[in-house]
Amino acid sequence: MALPDLSPGLKQTIPMNSQTESILFIGNGEWSRKVSNILVASESRLKPVVISARNFLNTQNQALPEGRMLEDFSFIWITTFPEMQLKILEHLQDLNSKIILEKPIALTLEDIKQLQLIIPKVKSSVYLSQPWTFSKLWESASNQILRNYKDSEINALRVGNLKRKKISPGLDWLPHDLYLLASLMQAKQLGIESLKLLSSRGSSKEISLDYQIGEDVRVNLQAGKSDSRRAYWRISVDDQNRLEIDFDSRKITKKERTGEISEEFDSDNPIMNMLENFRIYSSDVNWDLIFRLYSEV
Repeated sequence: MALPDLSPGLKQTIPMNSQTESILFIGNGEWSRKVSNILVASESRLKPVVISARNFLNTQNQALPEGRMLEDFSFIWITTFPEMQLKILEHLQDLNSKIILEKPIALTLEDIKQLQLIIPKVKSSVYLSQPWTFSKLWESASNQILRNYKDSEINALRVGNLKRKKISPGLDWLPHDLYLLASLMQAKQLGIESLKLLSSRGSSKEISLDYQIGEDVRVNLQAGKSDSRRAYWRISVDDQNRLEIDFDSRKITKKERTGEISEEFDSDNPIMNMLENFRIYSSDVNWDLIFRLYSEV
């Protein structure tokens, strides 16, 4: 199935189907195409339409397929750089829909301040692009962390060879783990006052943040550029590695005295899980916590 890609100046008429819903990607880069292909391969009822973010800002509804309006789309996923994402969100503030913001949502403190002003004005339910938070892998892992590892140290690493012009590798990778950390805090019902930044280090290639969460959990997040891709959380108790969550292999390994116990999640589809959750529920993003985490990066 070919994806509707409406570059500037092109129009396409797409018949409406009462049995399907549509998702609009504002931003026609690689990520929009990747997610669209996942939707098509999953035979989702969500039919993807991809348009240029710049064309939308310049022409607004004229950038849409002929005969379609913004209100026709069940989801609008803004998949462009933070500065342009802010402008698009401003244009959409009177729309009553479901809007997803791609990561990172901010590159500067000024971006965060602008978002803090815009989000309360937006009539739509605004979500974060955070597929791993809705994965079966994380559902199992987070339950185990909450149940069995209350007094622990968490070391998270997420690196790869991704490098974009306007975004440092560290800031490109880190939001995955910022969102997982936020979900863990919400599950533990911890407020922002429970979050204490102990140290931070950063360069053009990597970022490292060291947190104290409440009284009994220490979290170190590292993200950046590497020739090989790796993504994991390791949970230690008394300096002994007890649990490892490998996001690349989609595997959880629990280490006990009698040996290792593994859980594998080969068929896990985090993006589809996330969209199904968003379809059913309103956004529960703790924006104050998210803004705090981003501001410390």
